[in-house]
Amino acid sequence: MPPLRQSQNNAAIQEQGVYLSTPETTAFLINVYRGANPTPIITFNISKASPAVYDPGDGNNNITLVDDANTGVVLTNSGLRFESPGGQNFYVNYRGQSTS
Repeated sequence: MPPLRQSQNNAAIQEQGVYLSTPETTAFLINVYRGANPTPIITFNISKASPAVYDPGDGNNNITLVDDANTGVVLTNSGLRFESPGGQNFYVNYRGQSTS
């Protein structure tokens, strides 16, 4: 999931969440990586009955939303990567809340 950009910090998207779900009934592991880092920043066990939510932080956090200084620059520590080591199918849904 590459990082996005909004016009000003907290101008539109303020609260963010990344929702993980699956149709699989047996729980399995999901690794979450930040940028090109080979070490997961967090892991989740998800199943059909037990989805998960990752909170990347609010506003321009330079993970999901970048600030002015990082716009147009190749970043190795921004964006998120989600992997299932066992190859199970799952969904990743990014959501942002705005007062607009």
